[in-house]
Amino acid sequence: MADSALQETAEAAGIFAVDPELCIACDACCQDFPEIFYMGDDAKAHTLEAQEADKYNARTVVDVCPTDAIGFSGELPEAEDLGALEEVPGWELEWSTWRGVEENKLERDRRYGRDYTVEEAKGYYRVELNFPTVVPAVRDRFRYGLSEVMPEYGAHAYMNGQTLSVTGWVKEPKMRALTHTSSSFPGQFTTSWDFEGDFVGMEHRFDAHGKMTVMLFTDQKVMDDWQWKAHFITDACTACTICERVCPTNAITGGERFYIDPDLCINCSVCGVYCPFDAIDDSEESLVQKIKPKQVPKALVHEELCTGCEFCVDVCPFEALEMKALEDDSLYSMPQTSQIAYVIEKNCVSCKLCEQVCIKDAIEVPRAHQFSDIGMSFMSYLEDDH
Repeated sequence: MADSALQETAEAAGIFAVDPELCIACDACCQDFPEIFYMGDDAKAHTLEAQEADKYNARTVVDVCPTDAIGFSGELPEAEDLGALEEVPGWELEWSTWRGVEENKLERDRRYGRDYTVEEAKGYYRVELNFPTVVPAVRDRFRYGLSEVMPEYGAHAYMNGQTLSVTGWVKEPKMRALTHTSSSFPGQFTTSWDFEGDFVGMEHRFDAHGKMTVMLFTDQKVMDDWQWKAHFITDACTACTICERVCPTNAITGGERFYIDPDLCINCSVCGVYCPFDAIDDSEESLVQKIKPKQVPKALVHEELCTGCEFCVDVCPFEALEMKALEDDSLYSMPQTSQIAYVIEKNCVSCKLCEQVCIKDAIEVPRAHQFSDIGMSFMSYLEDDH
Protein backbone atom coordinates (compact mmCIF):
# COMPACT_ATOMS: atom_id res chain seq x y z
CA MET A 1 0.00 0.00 0.00
CA ALA A 2 1.47 3.35 -0.98
CA ASP A 3 1.94 6.22 1.48
CA SER A 4 -0.87 8.21 -0.19
CA ALA A 5 -3.28 5.32 0.31
CA LEU A 6 -2.19 5.05 3.93
CA GLN A 7 -2.99 8.68 4.46
CA GLU A 8 -6.44 8.23 2.91
CA THR A 9 -7.29 5.36 5.24
CA ALA A 10 -5.45 6.70 8.28
CA GLU A 11 -8.56 8.07 9.97
CA ALA A 12 -10.14 4.65 10.15
CA ALA A 13 -7.09 2.45 10.53
CA GLY A 14 -5.18 4.16 13.35
CA ILE A 15 -1.80 4.03 11.66
CA PHE A 16 1.28 6.17 10.97
CA ALA A 17 2.08 8.16 7.84
CA VAL A 18 5.10 10.24 6.75
CA ASP A 19 4.92 13.70 5.19
CA PRO A 20 7.67 13.60 2.51
CA GLU A 21 7.90 17.40 2.45
CA LEU A 22 8.96 17.47 6.10
CA CYS A 23 11.13 14.32 6.12
CA ILE A 24 14.88 15.12 6.16
CA ALA A 25 16.04 11.49 5.86
CA CYS A 26 17.65 11.47 9.30
CA ASP A 27 16.71 7.76 9.59
CA ALA A 28 15.72 8.09 13.25
CA CYS A 29 12.29 6.50 12.79
CA CYS A 30 13.67 3.66 10.67
CA GLN A 31 16.38 2.89 13.21
CA ASP A 32 14.11 2.99 16.26
CA PHE A 33 10.95 1.51 14.76
CA PRO A 34 11.88 -0.88 11.90
CA GLU A 35 8.49 -2.60 12.20
CA ILE A 36 6.83 0.63 11.01
CA PHE A 37 9.25 2.58 8.79
CA TYR A 38 11.85 2.00 6.10
CA MET A 39 14.11 4.32 4.09
CA GLY A 40 13.08 4.47 0.43
CA ASP A 41 15.17 4.93 -2.69
CA ASP A 42 14.07 8.56 -2.73
CA ALA A 43 15.96 9.18 0.55
CA LYS A 44 12.70 9.61 2.43
CA ALA A 45 11.17 7.56 5.23
CA HIS A 46 8.11 5.49 4.33
CA THR A 47 5.71 3.32 6.27
CA LEU A 48 5.62 -0.42 5.74
CA GLU A 49 2.59 -1.95 4.09
CA ALA A 50 1.98 -4.14 7.13
CA GLN A 51 3.15 -1.72 9.80
CA GLU A 52 2.88 -2.89 13.40
CA ALA A 53 1.35 0.37 14.58
CA ASP A 54 0.17 -1.02 17.91
CA LYS A 55 3.58 -2.29 19.01
CA TYR A 56 4.72 1.05 20.46
CA ASN A 57 3.32 4.03 22.30
CA ALA A 58 2.21 6.26 19.42
CA ARG A 59 3.46 9.40 21.16
CA THR A 60 6.94 7.89 21.40
CA VAL A 61 6.93 7.12 17.67
CA VAL A 62 5.73 10.58 16.64
CA ASP A 63 8.16 12.33 18.96
CA VAL A 64 11.20 10.57 17.53
CA CYS A 65 10.94 12.71 14.37
CA PRO A 66 12.82 16.01 14.73
CA THR A 67 10.77 17.74 12.01
CA ASP A 68 7.23 16.56 12.91
CA ALA A 69 7.03 14.58 9.66
CA ILE A 70 5.27 11.60 11.28
CA GLY A 71 1.53 11.70 11.60
CA PHE A 72 -0.78 9.33 13.48
CA SER A 73 -4.44 8.88 12.60
CA GLY A 74 -5.64 8.04 16.08
CA GLU A 75 -5.60 9.98 19.31
CA LEU A 76 -2.09 10.49 20.62
CA PRO A 77 -1.55 9.48 24.24
CA GLU A 78 0.30 11.69 26.65
CA ALA A 79 4.07 11.86 26.44
CA GLU A 80 6.11 9.21 28.27
CA ASP A 81 4.13 8.31 31.36
CA LEU A 82 6.36 9.76 34.03
CA GLY A 83 3.63 8.99 36.51
CA ALA A 84 4.42 5.31 36.06
CA LEU A 85 7.92 5.93 37.40
CA GLU A 86 8.70 5.67 41.05
CA GLU A 87 9.25 8.90 42.90
CA VAL A 88 12.48 9.36 44.83
CA PRO A 89 11.79 9.84 48.55
CA GLY A 90 12.72 13.33 49.68
CA TRP A 91 13.11 14.67 46.14
CA GLU A 92 11.39 17.92 47.11
CA LEU A 93 14.30 18.92 49.34
CA GLU A 94 16.90 18.54 46.62
CA TRP A 95 14.63 20.26 44.13
CA SER A 96 14.19 23.21 46.48
CA THR A 97 17.97 23.78 46.61
CA TRP A 98 18.01 24.27 42.83
CA ARG A 99 15.00 26.53 42.46
CA GLY A 100 16.98 29.72 43.02
CA VAL A 101 20.09 28.67 41.12
CA GLU A 102 20.78 30.66 37.94
CA GLU A 103 20.45 28.56 34.83
CA ASN A 104 23.63 27.58 32.99
CA LYS A 105 23.40 29.93 30.02
CA LEU A 106 25.85 27.98 27.86
CA GLU A 107 23.89 24.76 28.28
CA ARG A 108 20.68 26.64 27.58
CA ASP A 109 22.16 27.94 24.33
CA ARG A 110 23.18 24.40 23.42
CA ARG A 111 19.62 23.16 23.84
CA TYR A 112 18.64 25.68 21.17
CA GLY A 113 21.62 24.97 18.88
CA ARG A 114 23.30 28.31 19.54
CA ASP A 115 26.80 27.24 20.67
CA TYR A 116 28.76 27.04 17.42
CA THR A 117 31.74 28.35 15.49
CA VAL A 118 32.17 28.85 11.75
CA GLU A 119 35.63 28.95 10.15
CA GLU A 120 36.38 29.80 6.54
CA ALA A 121 39.68 28.72 4.98
CA LYS A 122 41.10 27.94 1.56
CA GLY A 123 38.90 25.30 0.00
CA TYR A 124 36.48 24.70 2.84
CA TYR A 125 34.22 25.92 5.64
CA ARG A 126 34.32 24.22 9.04
CA VAL A 127 31.28 24.39 11.30
CA GLU A 128 31.41 23.06 14.86
CA LEU A 129 28.21 22.86 16.91
CA ASN A 130 28.18 21.78 20.55
CA PHE A 131 25.19 19.81 21.82
CA PRO A 132 23.89 19.82 25.43
CA THR A 133 25.75 17.78 28.01
CA VAL A 134 23.70 18.59 31.14
CA VAL A 135 20.00 18.02 31.82
CA PRO A 136 18.44 21.26 33.06
CA ALA A 137 17.23 21.34 36.64
CA VAL A 138 13.55 20.85 35.83
CA ARG A 139 11.38 19.54 38.62
CA ASP A 140 10.75 16.03 37.31
CA ARG A 141 14.48 15.35 36.92
CA PHE A 142 14.63 15.30 40.72
CA ARG A 143 11.19 13.80 41.25
CA TYR A 144 12.10 10.63 39.36
CA GLY A 145 15.82 10.53 40.08
CA LEU A 146 16.89 11.03 36.47
CA SER A 147 20.54 11.64 35.65
CA GLU A 148 22.06 15.10 35.33
CA VAL A 149 24.13 13.81 32.41
CA MET A 150 22.34 14.45 29.12
CA PRO A 151 21.91 11.27 27.03
CA GLU A 152 23.26 11.41 23.52
CA TYR A 153 21.13 13.42 21.12
CA GLY A 154 20.09 12.32 17.68
CA ALA A 155 21.77 14.50 15.05
CA HIS A 156 21.50 15.09 11.32
CA ALA A 157 23.43 17.48 9.04
CA TYR A 158 22.12 18.28 5.57
CA MET A 159 22.42 20.83 2.75
CA ASN A 160 19.62 22.62 0.92
CA GLY A 161 21.18 24.73 -1.81
CA GLN A 162 23.61 27.13 -0.11
CA THR A 163 22.17 26.49 3.35
CA LEU A 164 23.63 24.04 5.86
CA SER A 165 21.27 22.83 8.58
CA VAL A 166 21.91 20.69 11.65
CA THR A 167 18.95 19.19 13.46
CA GLY A 168 19.29 17.74 16.94
CA TRP A 169 16.67 15.95 19.01
CA VAL A 170 16.32 14.26 22.38
CA LYS A 171 16.16 10.51 21.77
CA GLU A 172 15.82 8.92 25.19
CA PRO A 173 12.06 8.62 25.90
CA LYS A 174 12.07 9.54 29.59
CA MET A 175 14.36 12.48 28.96
CA ARG A 176 12.21 13.57 26.05
CA ALA A 177 9.23 13.59 28.40
CA LEU A 178 11.02 16.23 30.47
CA THR A 179 11.08 18.51 27.43
CA HIS A 180 7.32 18.89 27.75
CA THR A 181 7.68 20.29 31.28
CA SER A 182 9.92 23.31 30.65
CA SER A 183 9.91 26.16 28.16
CA SER A 184 13.73 26.24 28.18
CA PHE A 185 14.14 22.55 27.30
CA PRO A 186 12.95 22.02 23.70
CA GLY A 187 12.75 18.46 22.43
CA GLN A 188 14.56 19.41 19.22
CA PHE A 189 16.27 22.27 17.43
CA THR A 190 17.46 23.14 13.94
CA THR A 191 20.29 25.58 13.30
CA SER A 192 20.99 26.84 9.79
CA TRP A 193 23.80 28.80 8.14
CA ASP A 194 23.83 30.41 4.70
CA PHE A 195 27.08 30.23 2.73
CA GLU A 196 28.43 31.61 -0.50
CA GLY A 197 30.25 29.56 -3.10
CA ASP A 198 29.84 26.36 -5.05
CA PHE A 199 30.19 23.29 -2.85
CA VAL A 200 31.71 20.03 -4.07
CA GLY A 201 30.96 17.92 -1.02
CA MET A 202 30.43 17.61 2.71
CA GLU A 203 31.83 15.46 5.52
CA HIS A 204 30.62 15.42 9.11
CA ARG A 205 31.10 13.66 12.42
CA PHE A 206 29.04 13.72 15.61
CA ASP A 207 31.21 12.53 18.47
CA ALA A 208 30.48 11.06 21.87
CA HIS A 209 31.18 14.40 23.58
CA GLY A 210 28.31 16.00 21.73
CA LYS A 211 30.21 17.94 19.08
CA MET A 212 29.03 18.00 15.48
CA THR A 213 31.82 18.93 13.05
CA VAL A 214 30.84 19.64 9.46
CA MET A 215 33.30 20.23 6.63
CA LEU A 216 31.89 21.99 3.56
CA PHE A 217 34.32 21.82 0.65
CA THR A 218 34.56 24.37 -2.14
CA ASP A 219 37.68 22.83 -3.72
CA GLN A 220 37.78 19.30 -5.11
CA LYS A 221 41.49 18.73 -4.35
CA VAL A 222 41.08 19.85 -0.76
CA MET A 223 38.20 17.41 -0.35
CA ASP A 224 40.14 14.58 -2.03
CA ASP A 225 43.14 15.15 0.29
CA TRP A 226 41.08 15.66 3.44
CA GLN A 227 41.52 13.33 6.40
CA TRP A 228 40.14 13.62 9.91
CA LYS A 229 42.73 14.08 12.61
CA ALA A 230 41.89 10.86 14.41
CA HIS A 231 39.97 7.61 14.37
CA PHE A 232 36.32 7.82 15.39
CA ILE A 233 33.95 5.64 17.40
CA THR A 234 30.50 5.45 15.80
CA ASP A 235 27.11 4.98 17.43
CA ALA A 236 27.49 1.22 16.92
CA CYS A 237 29.59 1.33 20.11
CA THR A 238 28.28 -0.79 23.01
CA ALA A 239 30.75 0.57 25.59
CA CYS A 240 32.37 -2.84 25.98
CA THR A 241 35.71 -1.17 27.04
CA ILE A 242 37.98 -3.27 24.78
CA CYS A 243 39.20 -0.30 22.72
CA GLU A 244 40.05 1.64 25.87
CA ARG A 245 42.16 -1.22 27.19
CA VAL A 246 44.24 -1.69 24.03
CA CYS A 247 44.82 1.96 23.11
CA PRO A 248 48.57 2.62 23.42
CA THR A 249 48.21 6.35 24.07
CA ASN A 250 45.23 6.35 26.46
CA ALA A 251 43.28 8.36 23.90
CA ILE A 252 39.99 6.53 24.55
CA THR A 253 37.61 7.24 27.41
CA GLY A 254 34.27 5.75 28.33
CA GLY A 255 30.68 6.86 28.57
CA GLU A 256 27.37 6.01 26.89
CA ARG A 257 29.50 5.80 23.75
CA PHE A 258 33.31 5.74 23.93
CA TYR A 259 35.31 8.72 22.72
CA ILE A 260 38.70 9.11 21.02
CA ASP A 261 40.66 12.26 21.89
CA PRO A 262 41.96 13.64 18.57
CA ASP A 263 44.97 15.18 20.31
CA LEU A 264 46.10 11.80 21.65
CA CYS A 265 45.12 9.47 18.81
CA ILE A 266 48.02 8.33 16.59
CA ASN A 267 45.82 6.51 14.06
CA CYS A 268 47.39 3.14 14.77
CA SER A 269 44.00 1.37 14.25
CA VAL A 270 44.55 -1.07 17.10
CA CYS A 271 41.23 -0.03 18.66
CA GLY A 272 39.36 -1.06 15.52
CA VAL A 273 41.35 -4.27 15.18
CA TYR A 274 40.01 -5.41 18.57
CA CYS A 275 36.50 -3.86 18.38
CA PRO A 276 34.01 -6.77 18.16
CA PHE A 277 31.15 -4.54 16.97
CA ASP A 278 32.64 -2.83 13.88
CA ALA A 279 32.22 0.56 15.57
CA ILE A 280 35.46 2.36 14.65
CA ASP A 281 36.29 4.34 11.50
CA ASP A 282 39.78 5.48 10.59
CA SER A 283 40.84 9.02 9.66
CA GLU A 284 39.60 8.47 6.10
CA GLU A 285 36.16 7.34 7.33
CA SER A 286 36.77 3.70 6.40
CA LEU A 287 35.69 1.01 8.83
CA VAL A 288 38.68 -0.57 10.57
CA GLN A 289 38.42 -4.30 10.00
CA LYS A 290 38.46 -6.36 13.18
CA ILE A 291 40.73 -9.35 13.58
CA LYS A 292 39.89 -12.40 15.65
CA PRO A 293 41.79 -12.13 18.95
CA LYS A 294 43.86 -15.27 18.37
CA GLN A 295 44.82 -14.00 14.92
CA VAL A 296 46.00 -10.54 15.93
CA PRO A 297 49.65 -10.44 14.81
CA LYS A 298 52.35 -9.81 17.39
CA ALA A 299 55.58 -7.89 17.04
CA LEU A 300 58.50 -9.77 15.46
CA VAL A 301 62.17 -9.01 16.10
CA HIS A 302 64.69 -9.50 13.29
CA GLU A 303 67.63 -10.46 15.46
CA GLU A 304 70.23 -9.92 12.75
CA LEU A 305 69.26 -6.24 12.57
CA CYS A 306 68.70 -5.45 16.26
CA THR A 307 71.44 -3.34 17.88
CA GLY A 308 70.06 -3.46 21.42
CA CYS A 309 69.24 0.25 21.58
CA GLU A 310 66.16 -0.32 23.80
CA PHE A 311 64.04 2.30 22.02
CA CYS A 312 61.31 -0.26 21.43
CA VAL A 313 61.30 -1.30 25.09
CA ASP A 314 61.03 2.30 26.24
CA VAL A 315 58.15 3.17 23.91
CA CYS A 316 56.00 0.08 24.51
CA PRO A 317 53.13 1.01 26.87
CA PHE A 318 52.15 -2.61 27.51
CA GLU A 319 55.50 -3.98 28.71
CA ALA A 320 55.47 -6.36 25.78
CA LEU A 321 59.20 -5.97 25.05
CA GLU A 322 62.30 -6.59 27.09
CA MET A 323 66.00 -6.94 26.42
CA LYS A 324 67.52 -10.40 26.41
CA ALA A 325 71.23 -11.10 26.82
CA LEU A 326 72.92 -12.96 23.99
CA GLU A 327 74.32 -16.39 24.66
CA ASP A 328 78.04 -16.87 24.10
CA ASP A 329 77.39 -19.38 21.33
CA SER A 330 74.84 -17.15 19.59
CA LEU A 331 75.01 -16.97 15.81
CA TYR A 332 74.16 -13.27 16.09
CA SER A 333 76.25 -11.29 13.60
CA MET A 334 76.36 -7.84 15.26
CA PRO A 335 79.34 -7.82 17.63
CA GLN A 336 78.65 -4.28 18.93
CA THR A 337 75.80 -5.44 21.18
CA SER A 338 75.37 -8.00 23.91
CA GLN A 339 71.57 -7.88 24.02
CA ILE A 340 68.59 -7.88 21.68
CA ALA A 341 64.89 -7.15 22.01
CA TYR A 342 62.53 -9.95 22.96
CA VAL A 343 58.72 -9.92 22.51
CA ILE A 344 56.38 -11.00 25.32
CA GLU A 345 53.53 -12.03 23.03
CA LYS A 346 50.77 -12.22 25.63
CA ASN A 347 51.22 -8.48 26.32
CA CYS A 348 51.52 -7.29 22.71
CA VAL A 349 48.40 -5.64 21.23
CA SER A 350 49.78 -4.99 17.73
CA CYS A 351 49.90 -1.20 18.08
CA LYS A 352 53.08 -0.83 15.97
CA LEU A 353 54.73 1.80 18.19
CA CYS A 354 57.86 -0.30 18.42
CA GLU A 355 58.00 -0.61 14.65
CA GLN A 356 57.77 3.15 14.27
CA VAL A 357 60.68 4.00 16.58
CA CYS A 358 63.11 1.36 15.35
CA ILE A 359 65.54 3.08 12.99
CA LYS A 360 67.13 -0.24 12.02
CA ASP A 361 63.89 -1.88 10.81
CA ALA A 362 64.67 -4.63 13.29
CA ILE A 363 61.12 -5.01 14.59
CA GLU A 364 57.81 -5.16 12.78
CA VAL A 365 54.18 -5.98 13.34
CA PRO A 366 52.87 -7.94 10.32
CA ARG A 367 49.56 -6.13 10.14
CA ALA A 368 48.38 -4.43 6.96
CA HIS A 369 48.44 -0.88 8.27
CA GLN A 370 50.95 1.91 8.06
CA PHE A 371 50.84 5.15 9.99
CA SER A 372 49.84 7.92 7.62
CA ASP A 373 51.07 11.47 7.77
CA ILE A 374 47.63 12.66 8.77
CA GLY A 375 46.72 15.82 6.98
CA MET A 376 50.21 16.39 5.52
CA SER A 377 49.10 16.54 1.90
CA PHE A 378 46.09 18.57 3.00
CA MET A 379 48.22 21.05 4.96
CA SER A 380 50.80 21.28 2.19
CA TYR A 381 48.09 22.21 -0.23
CA LEU A 382 46.74 24.93 2.05
CA GLU A 383 50.24 26.39 2.48
CA ASP A 384 50.86 26.37 -1.27
CA ASP A 385 50.53 29.63 -3.21
CA HIS A 386 48.05 28.34 -5.78
